[in-house]
Amino acid sequence: MFRKSSILILYVILCFYSIAYASAVGVGVSPANMTFDAHVGITNEQSLFVINDGSGISDYRVYVDDQFVEWFTISPNNFTLDPGEHKEVIIGLKAPISANGNYDLKAYVIASAPSSDFEVGSGIKIPVDIKLSNDGLFFASGALAIILIGTIVTGSRWNKNRIQNRKNVTTDEKIIADELVTSSIIEEIHGRSDKSPDMDEITDDTNDK
Repeated sequence: MFRKSSILILYVILCFYSIAYASAVGVGVSPANMTFDAHVGITNEQSLFVINDGSGISDYRVYVDDQFVEWFTISPNNFTLDPGEHKEVIIGLKAPISANGNYDLKAYVIASAPSSDFEVGSGIKIPVDIKLSNDGLFFASGALAIILIGTIVTGSRWNKNRIQNRKNVTTDEKIIADELVTSSIIEEIHGRSDKSPDMDEITDDTNDK
């Protein structure tokens, strides 16, 4: 009898504690549900606002169903809010190329008191509807083709300019070489002229003889 009474008292205490805890920890979200109209391979981002509508400081964690974890980025996914404070959470969807069609899942926002493992009455489920299209593959392929064409054209122009620059350099080198040859010839002619005897001196030498 005593044991049953002890268990009952402990149960009542836990119930009161849970009620008090739930009133201190609060969580609200906006919007209440999310819809993604997205293309495969292209990131689609939406904002989710998390509000602390409780009476105490709370820690929050945001995540999605396990089978869709690789599809989503959530930033931030862990944070702390004071009473009445809110936080904008960016939820990004980038579905794999193999995905197509409609998907339904849940996102979760869990609130807990700092340094506490309890999550009594502090969680919200957010329905998420995903509508995927493979049209994004065509957009991505087109963008890739444009990049490749641009790279080829740019490379061809660069190569053409490089060849032209080489031709210009070769022409300049030829001009410089011709000028050097001409200068050498002129110098040689002047040198010979300087070494040639004066005609008057030759005449004088002849008369003396």
